[in-house]
Amino acid sequence: MKRRISILAALLVLATGTATAQYNETNNLFYFAQRSPQSNQLNPAFFPSAFYLTLPGISSLQLGLPLSIGDIVTYDSAQSANIININNVFDKLGDNNQFRLGLDVNIAGLGLKIGPVFFDANMQVRSQFNLGIPVSVINTVMQGNVNDDGTPIPEVTLLDGNLFNMQMYLETSVGAGLKVPMTGLTVGAHVKLLSGILNMQTDNTKVTFETEEDYETVRAKVYYEIMGASVLPIDSSFSEMFSNLNVKDVAMNLIDLNGGNNGVAFDIGAKYDLGIFSFSAAINDLSAGIHWQKNVVSLTPKNGQGTIEFDGLDITNLLDHGNINGDSLAQYLQGQLDGMMPQFLTDSGDYWYSIPTKLNLGASVNLGILRAGILFHGQWDRGLLSKSTYSSFGEALSDASANYEAVKNTFRFNTTLSAGVNLFNWIEVIAGSSMVYDGHSKITLDNFLNPGVGIILTPATLIQAYVMMDYASSMYLTQMKAFNFKFGFNMLIGSNRSSRIL
Repeated sequence: MKRRISILAALLVLATGTATAQYNETNNLFYFAQRSPQSNQLNPAFFPSAFYLTLPGISSLQLGLPLSIGDIVTYDSAQSANIININNVFDKLGDNNQFRLGLDVNIAGLGLKIGPVFFDANMQVRSQFNLGIPVSVINTVMQGNVNDDGTPIPEVTLLDGNLFNMQMYLETSVGAGLKVPMTGLTVGAHVKLLSGILNMQTDNTKVTFETEEDYETVRAKVYYEIMGASVLPIDSSFSEMFSNLNVKDVAMNLIDLNGGNNGVAFDIGAKYDLGIFSFSAAINDLSAGIHWQKNVVSLTPKNGQGTIEFDGLDITNLLDHGNINGDSLAQYLQGQLDGMMPQFLTDSGDYWYSIPTKLNLGASVNLGILRAGILFHGQWDRGLLSKSTYSSFGEALSDASANYEAVKNTFRFNTTLSAGVNLFNWIEVIAGSSMVYDGHSKITLDNFLNPGVGIILTPATLIQAYVMMDYASSMYLTQMKAFNFKFGFNMLIGSNRSSRIL
């Protein structure tokens, strides 16, 4: 049995690599935090022995960057100065680079234990923002559209979705846990109502650049679909979106379960104690995502797929007595770009957009004031689940409502080794390190150290404060590309200072 556990732990460690832009929505250090009720959000089978209230405020900030400060600014010893080396910046960029930002805000939360049963309820606003960096566009501009041997590259994909997306929603959850009598087993579950606030994305976008073998014709094909939905009506000029803001209407739209922007998610978890050792597992945010049905808009080319074809230009048509004829130039550009001009549609049907589903598998050893743990965390990023009038390259569909394309999954995972110590019965210090893979970058071993550290303070039986920094991608600030920062306050009632997790 011990040998099997050792082999499993080794495989979990070896199965993970590093990524150039690590981003994780959950803070793994909280998983083994014995004193914080927030560990219940990572596994609903974890619950504290005290009645608690979560105080409102910003609770979590997640950041992932494709480049560090050190990648952009380098020290030139010959000039004894810091310089920006553009070539070094481009060398550091990969094929799929994204700026990722996440922000969570606690509104309210509480938990109550009655015998072997625990009940909890939480409300928070969650938001994610992703911005892609189209490196293929930069490479094409710098290197051209020819191979090293001088032959033309028939087709270059400049953009292919993942350019921009953001989602903000209100998450209201209720849950319960049960410690099964006469066993070491604890189980728990959450049911979450997801109320959409804002969604915007360009998942259905593509731009290609084609070159004929004779070099006489160059063709660009463009299709874009900027989809959006909001709790407020979206105006094409955005001028009236907030001018008639009505708090009551916003609240009614958030709780509109019939034709609103809603979804449902589930958490399930279990924990088994074997004295010193314990094992746990949880699946969080098991959901189809949010069904955006209200105030849906789209921005697409008015003629479907747009095409620009360039096979030479008679410059004499643009000259007037040696000067450029502005009217002729504008007419030429308008003719080229007319097919790509946007149309703003306010009756754009509906669509689904996912939220990441997470998997946690943990094991820990508890030696009183000291403990250690290993956690495997996986996350599926799926994005847009259904699209509207056109496919990703502009082909018209006969039945838009039946267009549920195959979901493109991105699986990002990491393994965290952590250790914690309880001091003076009111201080808990946790430190750890993660090996991370973001689903895009090549797995390497050149940056496997992603440290984290946190502290939970309960100086009185009533107030608790916690601060956690996880997934710091480097020990040096100038080399850091990602981190997950979590902080907040709780009120604990009816227990001692330790408020340990059962």
